[in-house]
Amino acid sequence: MKFLTIAGVGPGDPSLLTLAAVDAIKESTVVSYPVSIKGGESLAAKIASKWISNDKKKLPLYFPMVNDQKTLKNAWRVAGDELMKMVEKGEKVVFLAQGDISLFSTGSYLSKELETHHPACVVKLIPGITSFAAAAAICQLPLAFQDEQLLVLPVPDSSEDLKVILSQAALMQRVVVFLK
Repeated sequence: MKFLTIAGVGPGDPSLLTLAAVDAIKESTVVSYPVSIKGGESLAAKIASKWISNDKKKLPLYFPMVNDQKTLKNAWRVAGDELMKMVEKGEKVVFLAQGDISLFSTGSYLSKELETHHPACVVKLIPGITSFAAAAAICQLPLAFQDEQLLVLPVPDSSEDLKVILSQAALMQRVVVFLK
């Protein structure tokens, strides 16, 4: 059976990697990770570097930081195809994504790409610690109590939208987390 793993490596502190992510890295023969500049460094790889031994093959994949959907979709397609080449060769592949793989993550887009264009490949998803959960823990603040709502949103494009969201949050006892 063909499969690969996409693992969230958390918000930046290597001690916040899950045991499942560490195990996936240790069991892999190929460690892949995103880079935003060709030939550049990967924050995800840096976070997990303690567990990426020298015997692992490394596969950086280019994901440009642009808003153009055509460019992004092409990058996801190329990345999916490159990962599948390794899987087809019998490699045990893990792709590292910063944060949690299900929340505004390169891992989410990559997972959907593989599902669409390589449906025979089983993708195992390993969640990671979110930046906002880590920040709340560091500050020793709960994110939300039982009667409160927790809303996670991308940063609004305008200050007017931000004011509306924050006003509504105050009225509804809603905790708002803004990402990216």
